[in-house]
Amino acid sequence: MKNVFQSIPGKFAIVNTVVDIFTFAVDSVISPLLSLFSIDVRLSEDATLPSQQILAYLDFGDKLGVYDFCSDQYRPWIRTSRVLVRGDRGEINNTQVRYLEDILTPIQYELARQESSKIGNLEGYFHRGYMAGGEWIYRNPFIDGRLNDDEIATATCLDQMARYVAGGPDLYSLADAAQDQYLSSMIHQSLEINGPVRASTQPWAMAR
Repeated sequence: MKNVFQSIPGKFAIVNTVVDIFTFAVDSVISPLLSLFSIDVRLSEDATLPSQQILAYLDFGDKLGVYDFCSDQYRPWIRTSRVLVRGDRGEINNTQVRYLEDILTPIQYELARQESSKIGNLEGYFHRGYMAGGEWIYRNPFIDGRLNDDEIATATCLDQMARYVAGGPDLYSLADAAQDQYLSSMIHQSLEINGPVRASTQPWAMAR
């Protein structure tokens, strides 16, 4: 199990790859969605609002990234997140992990979210972390705090930034942030012109 997770970076694997040219092809679909929220405002009654789904294909030659995003997924109860990561020895499909230990030994297990305060547990509600195959693969460093996922991520960034300022390693470098924003802007550029766009390696990637 450890080899599988060590081979999958925490960020989108293609982001930090130095390439000369890659191509974006983007499409968008507008469909109605029953929702209690408009942007971040709770509505007084149910309303059917337009929902935009953006589909982008990032062609890096020997790798392909598919970006399928609907901004409404953060609020409505009927929209869920989907993640699919595939490699030559296995895949992660949402919370299901499958890979080959060897050609005759398929391995499968679940990424299991661990929460407190369930079925009579009186510790209070908080997120503990994730387990997979009987091992902890993530432990919440702010245990006992009643924080949602976004708040845990924000707290982690603040904590890691303090360590970086004190001389420790960086958490999210300027180069990573610039590359992520560059990819995002190219996706929206392709959407605006309604056609594919070509992007090239940027200075922050060549400086690595």
